[in-house]
Amino acid sequence: MELFEKKSVEEIKDLLDKAKKVVITAHLNPDGDALGSSLALYNYLKDKKECCVILPNNIPDTFKWMPGCNEILIYNHDENAAKVSEADMIFALDYNTSSRVDKMQKVLEDSPAVKVMIDHHPNPQREIFKYIFSDPEAAATCELLYLFFEACGFEVSNDSAICLFTGLTTDTGCFQFNCTGQRTFEVASKLAAMPIDRAEIIHHIYDSYSEGRMRLQGYVLSRKMVVFEKYHTAYIMLTKAEADKFDYRVGDTEGFVNLPLSIEHVKFSAFFMERDGIIRCSFRSKGGFKVNTIAERYFNGGGHDNAAGGKSFKPLEEVVKRFVSLLPKITKEIQDK
Repeated sequence: MELFEKKSVEEIKDLLDKAKKVVITAHLNPDGDALGSSLALYNYLKDKKECCVILPNNIPDTFKWMPGCNEILIYNHDENAAKVSEADMIFALDYNTSSRVDKMQKVLEDSPAVKVMIDHHPNPQREIFKYIFSDPEAAATCELLYLFFEACGFEVSNDSAICLFTGLTTDTGCFQFNCTGQRTFEVASKLAAMPIDRAEIIHHIYDSYSEGRMRLQGYVLSRKMVVFEKYHTAYIMLTKAEADKFDYRVGDTEGFVNLPLSIEHVKFSAFFMERDGIIRCSFRSKGGFKVNTIAERYFNGGGHDNAAGGKSFKPLEEVVKRFVSLLPKITKEIQDK
């Protein structure tokens, strides 16, 4: 079945044309894909109607250069809940369930707005969204949003192209992850044909870290990475106190979970960090070893086959101890290979 069916697309275009107020949302702890898709749509709509991007929490410094980023609103119930409640249309980008917007969840669910989900995570929540464009085979939501633009006949401006290319780049690890398919390269090729500075985008994403972030990365690799050769697994555990020693800022640990996968025999990597009173768990894998089932079953989370996350309210040491105890069981398929 065609992802962007003509009937649904025409209905959305009509609703957008009539809408006076549009709100764009993305998930808690926004990454390049969440920000890229949100800002790409915002840059298209901002001159056509009252439109805003509202996110549950702060934006990593790594992405604050993106066009329109300085106009994003960080959710505060007293200040902007009314914008969500009074919206005619709400776009949910790069998340598959309303719980992913954290403290915005209730006001999002209660809003009478027409809600449109565009996302690439499995098992989308269907109860509150009128239109759902979901494809877990897509490398990034930015890939799907570009196709949505095409289906609607919307012009992709240079600013939107910059944002879309950013999301594609980050969610594919510079086009090296298994999720990167032919369609992903086709979309990237179309964006690359536009007058955008791809080298500058890559520089902003990967070559503009703070000194503290670089020293933190060195610290976790030299002091905090634990490798289990038998289980082809490695993990990193980071306390809040440790992160604070390196002047931690939101986004500084982005990508740390991928670092152990550079070790030849490591096929499964985990990262555990104390943050906002919660233990954030990230999982990555190589090849056919699926981590989303592990996140779902043991760590209150979910995600893609090779990239997933979860959370726990238990002490950090207890969470990691449980993870280690599970390794003989959950890595059985990759042991002794």
